[in-house]
Amino acid sequence: MTTEPSVNAGSPGLVDRAKNILLQPRAEWDRIAVEPTDIGKLYMGYALPLAALAAICMIIGFTVFGVGGFGVTLRFSPVDAVVAGVVQLIMAVVGVFVVGIIINALAPNFGSTPDQLQAHKVSVYSYTASLLSGVFMIYPPLGPLGILGLYSFVLLYLGLPRLMKTPEDKRVGYFVTIIVVAIVVGFVIGIVSTAVRGAANFASPGVTFGQSAPDNSSSSGVDGTITLPGGGSVDLSELEKMGEAYSSGEVNVAAIDPTQLQGFLPQALPGGFTQTSLSSGTGGAMGMNASQAEAVYTRGDARMTVTIVHMGAMGGLASMAGAMGVQQSRQDADGFSRTNTVDGRVITEELSRSANHASYGVVGRGVALTAEGSGITVEEARAAVEAIGVQRVEAATAQPG
Repeated sequence: MTTEPSVNAGSPGLVDRAKNILLQPRAEWDRIAVEPTDIGKLYMGYALPLAALAAICMIIGFTVFGVGGFGVTLRFSPVDAVVAGVVQLIMAVVGVFVVGIIINALAPNFGSTPDQLQAHKVSVYSYTASLLSGVFMIYPPLGPLGILGLYSFVLLYLGLPRLMKTPEDKRVGYFVTIIVVAIVVGFVIGIVSTAVRGAANFASPGVTFGQSAPDNSSSSGVDGTITLPGGGSVDLSELEKMGEAYSSGEVNVAAIDPTQLQGFLPQALPGGFTQTSLSSGTGGAMGMNASQAEAVYTRGDARMTVTIVHMGAMGGLASMAGAMGVQQSRQDADGFSRTNTVDGRVITEELSRSANHASYGVVGRGVALTAEGSGITVEEARAAVEAIGVQRVEAATAQPG
């Protein structure tokens, strides 16, 4: 007989705690604030299991599917994958621990109450979304969903006044400063991880933060923005709205029957591609299930895989991506990788000439639609996604409530 690990006697088990902090953050932070525990239990009973889950998913993804953008360009040996997973696990927990120390050290500068235990509670539980987003590394086409880890920003923003007693007029400054520190910590950890596995995906590279002038027109009463590269930004009022939506249960949507998604995958796609296989299923972690359907299309030696994912309860988190206006671009002799936000949807496209691989994906409102393959162009991948229509999938899979 096995029992579900718990953070502390009398507190929710790991699964319930993760679900509650994601779906009912305000109420759960209030509970966490007065909950007796110790720092060791926070890490051994919560942060470590979540980081281990992400590491296991990464090991499976590295060995079974490989890495290299959306496509399979490199498969790790089991030994190399395990080493990379162990390093990922250690670095993730170390990163959370360091941020907890910083949260406590910065508290007096922002009118907050220094408390080492409360600071580590803030860090550990705020990182829930970020740690859980690592499960998407198990399967490359789900890679765009990793952006849901940004919801940790919301959790941090809501947790500071409840656990660190941060006054409202100091919350924005405290929040932004912690984010800057977290990015620096993540960057350093990424360098260490890179030395072992050759590719760092622990943090969001190249993302910088800065506080803009307050916007007194904010309807929620929360002022200021966090600026992202390429002119993108996140309005702090959106963080407040996200927290309100989750607390009220507005985004607690179940994943749909995966066979329903199969109906969106046609027998043929533009460019002469014909469907050769079709499959669907469900999966997830901590009760946060997603549905998926996938079809493989071929045209001679060219092969394209199209995947549709309905994010279920995680779909509400995807609105964070649209609010942030994320933009990134990289180009070299081998190809390019671009990420843009258009009409609240995150669009990614990538080309590798050496791997003869291209991909195009859209993370929309509750759904993600990707096309990737070998012997194809980015334009052909885009045509496949557009032929299916992310807006059509969104409308058909939207659920009331």
